[in-house]
Amino acid sequence: MKKRSVYGKIFGMAGSLVLAAALTAGCGGKDKSGEAASGAGQKEQVQEIKVGYVNLLAAAPAIIAKEKDLLGKQGLKAEFFSFANGPDLYKALSSGKLDVAYAGMPAAVNWGSRGAEFKIIAKVDDGKNGVLTKPSSGIQQPADLKGKKIGNLVKGSGVDYLIRAVLLPEGQLSDQDVTLVQMETSNMESAITNGTIDAAVAGEPFLTFAELRGLKVVKELPDPAFVVLGSNSFLKDHADTAKKFIQGHIASIEDLNQNTEADAEVLAKAFNVPEIKGTDKTYTPAEVMAQALKRNQFSYQLSDEDLKYYQEIADNSYKIKSLEKPLEVSTIIDTTWIK
Repeated sequence: MKKRSVYGKIFGMAGSLVLAAALTAGCGGKDKSGEAASGAGQKEQVQEIKVGYVNLLAAAPAIIAKEKDLLGKQGLKAEFFSFANGPDLYKALSSGKLDVAYAGMPAAVNWGSRGAEFKIIAKVDDGKNGVLTKPSSGIQQPADLKGKKIGNLVKGSGVDYLIRAVLLPEGQLSDQDVTLVQMETSNMESAITNGTIDAAVAGEPFLTFAELRGLKVVKELPDPAFVVLGSNSFLKDHADTAKKFIQGHIASIEDLNQNTEADAEVLAKAFNVPEIKGTDKTYTPAEVMAQALKRNQFSYQLSDEDLKYYQEIADNSYKIKSLEKPLEVSTIIDTTWIK
């Protein structure tokens, strides 16, 4: 096994720590009483919430909300937990260790089909993933992947969905025609560079990291939709906290859309992005993140078009046997929280 990249070490260590915290922490959304600053003996209610997110740029609204304390401005005491992939996050959500979560639809339909107790309550983004490879690899289109080793996340993740339900079928291939190598997204660039794999499907900001350092994006793929989920028990028992969270989520989306340049600096620090020596110039961390943000469009509204796309993801997931039975996505979506 090759040495992990510096990004792999950073994100891997962080992911392990927050996952451990998530699995030992109690359930959020509870009200705690504290003495009022006036000293008059009155008590104010502090509403707590535990928020999980997959460590990708698609979850930037969660990171901005954390770094700018946008949930605190809604009167919430928020704890944030980062995860390396959707399936691990859903385990924490389903076990009651998280109240809300930012994650992709493929994992959502996977867990929803198993009866997990949650509802999709808001949209997060539309974005792009990409197929990375060396410029000299000879890979130009999906059909060229036959017989190749492809970097993949865990089965049931958004990347796994894109590879098996979108990319390979476009090249008239199946997962039997390639070798899927499971690894963290942060390690895909170095694995391609040193020849461990031939190509990989990655999301931002890792796609831009690799592209600026000379790897080639031969095809862009639609990000399989990031959404916000709330556990059913949290939404039922702490509706007021959930409403305040939604307002914080909306504020974060609006902040990203209105202050992209400033937020690129915030996100660069959150992802520990260094200067990157590209093939044409040296990019500052903020420039790297600004470049990555160009592939993401953030929105909180769930449109009819979005709902049709989510159903398509569920149907395709069943076709590739990620789901044991078909799923009607309307059963795991509640649009009333953003109306």
